[in-house]
Amino acid sequence: MSTTPEDNTGPENTTSASEESGRPTFEPAGVATETTDASASAPAEEADPDHEGATEVDEDVEPAAGATAEPRPGGVLSAETFGIVGLVLLGVTVTSGQLLEMLTSMILVGGQAIAPEQISHIELQLMMGGSVALLAVLSAGLSLALINAGTRPWAKWGATATVIVGLLFVAAAAVAYYMIPEAAQQMMPPIMD
Repeated sequence: MSTTPEDNTGPENTTSASEESGRPTFEPAGVATETTDASASAPAEEADPDHEGATEVDEDVEPAAGATAEPRPGGVLSAETFGIVGLVLLGVTVTSGQLLEMLTSMILVGGQAIAPEQISHIELQLMMGGSVALLAVLSAGLSLALINAGTRPWAKWGATATVIVGLLFVAAAAVAYYMIPEAAQQMMPPIMD
């Protein structure tokens, strides 16, 4: 079995050099091409007035939709900074676990009266946890407000996730605060005469 060109009768050997010369060649604008066919050279001779000076770059033109913008230098008060602050505050809220614990406790108590000393303690925990979650939402919201074309994608995603999860924690704090039961009446010990 040999692999000489005479044995190969496949379609890849059917093209000839004369057919390839009639094919157009694609080159960058401004480069003149030599063609032997008169019909192929006609479009190259006509100059389109809209394309004259196309090699010059206008500085006032915005980049195309598919082009990526250069990230602007982040500063102290950039979208990335406020996104990180929001994530850290949300992390404090999540790791403390007090909001979900308090909401679960209020559901389990089911409106039964509790000691008056505990009510002020529960209210304080819920207000502090809800406040930290609200600060996380406000910081992430400010990050979303500062977003521009140069903002890094992780800042957008982190701020959006922080707003969503933070609002859920604020809602959990509000529901738990609303579910705090009445204080139990303290019974006075009998007075001994």
